[in-house]
Amino acid sequence: MDTPQLFRMDLSMDELRVFIQCSTNQALLVTDDKQRIVMCNSALTSAIGKCVVGETLIQAFKLYDPASKLHNECEKASKTGRVPKLRISVYGRVRESEYEMFRLRAVDTGETMYLLHIKQLLSKEEPTILQQFAGSLMKDVNLGVLLIDADFTLIDISDMACRVLGLNKNDIINTPMDRIFSSVPLEHRLVQPSLLEGVIVRNHAVSWTNNRERYELLLDSNLLKDFMGRTVGAYVIFKDVTNLRSLEEQVQRSDRLAMIGQIAAGTAHEIRNPLTSIKGFLQVLKNSFVESGMEKEKSYTDIMLTEINRINELVSEFLLLGKRKNVNFDKMSVTAVMSEMLPIINNEALLHGVTVQYESASDAPQVIADREMLKQVFLNICKNGIEAMTEGGVLSISEKVDMDERKVHIDIHDTGPGIPNFVIDKIFDPFFTTKENGTGLGLSVCQRIIHDMGGTIRVASKGFGTTFTLCIPIL
Repeated sequence: MDTPQLFRMDLSMDELRVFIQCSTNQALLVTDDKQRIVMCNSALTSAIGKCVVGETLIQAFKLYDPASKLHNECEKASKTGRVPKLRISVYGRVRESEYEMFRLRAVDTGETMYLLHIKQLLSKEEPTILQQFAGSLMKDVNLGVLLIDADFTLIDISDMACRVLGLNKNDIINTPMDRIFSSVPLEHRLVQPSLLEGVIVRNHAVSWTNNRERYELLLDSNLLKDFMGRTVGAYVIFKDVTNLRSLEEQVQRSDRLAMIGQIAAGTAHEIRNPLTSIKGFLQVLKNSFVESGMEKEKSYTDIMLTEINRINELVSEFLLLGKRKNVNFDKMSVTAVMSEMLPIINNEALLHGVTVQYESASDAPQVIADREMLKQVFLNICKNGIEAMTEGGVLSISEKVDMDERKVHIDIHDTGPGIPNFVIDKIFDPFFTTKENGTGLGLSVCQRIIHDMGGTIRVASKGFGTTFTLCIPIL
């Protein structure tokens, strides 16, 4: 093939390889004298969505013009000044693109090769299927995507990822990942620097708290490499499986509660009958000690009677967990029930130096619930929040109505130290407690009550307080 000397270049193979890779804004490839592609750069690979090294021009592009014709067109162009064009197929679309062709001689091997520069390979008005797929992926409402370069800098992020992670896209694009997650301890960050070292994950379960929302995520990540096998970045994709995980945990917890209920139902009488006898005789002894002026012995009986009452309360909670109590569901206002409980909550708060702030929802629709059991839930959670603020603080109670979900949301937030991540998943488990004298059944009972009303209870804690959110269906 004769190619005008105007296009001749003499380079070593290494020089040619460096030249090709450094040309990131032009689609370049190199063929041997048999039209087989021996090199191509990342711009061309990205444009057509594959590496074409080893293929012929016809195999790579379904070239509509004979390859030999390209050289003839270049020769004519050098004489007439006209820009040569070729017709190729990219993603099934025939394009007419301008091109340049250079004849190369490798000075170290003596081989003759040809450098082809294809201009306007991509049309801005007509994105490729690969570009359309990437755009759809970043806008998918059910998928979180983070794209990271080789310097561990965020290049792009999907809308769903911004929502879940609590980030503003315009504020974080082209920002180092370490800076984006600087407020999160390294071991709890969603994306680890080791990702770029090849430590990838598959179906990795992660808990993430975004302000007052807590999400359960299923995460995948992998490296992005160029056609030479060099790492150019990485991606992270995650799915929000909060509802699925919540359902799974609820089923497991229900199974545990049912087992506890069976044990409680079978042993409640066996426990309470001897306790009743012991309590009766202790009261007789107490009266005798009072009459005899034996104050020290009387104090012992007071302690024993108090502990017996605790045992009775514990048995009652067992029974409540294990089976449904006779409930009286009725129409009521959440605001009215909370208002009835506020004096008791305020008195408890005063004892601990805590301030209570209450924001009711105006004209909130009524709900179907058991008034006394709802009071028990409000009091239990508020009391927990108050006791968590050992040095005083603020207990905030707010009501909101979500007409889309048709639920009333009651947020109870304290300014205490928060709940550690390794504990937060266990707080609704029976018998789990961080209190010295706690039974570990209070929150389990609260969850059971709310679930019986058709509602849900969630908790979020980010190291500077805890928020319990009660969601109760409205009429």
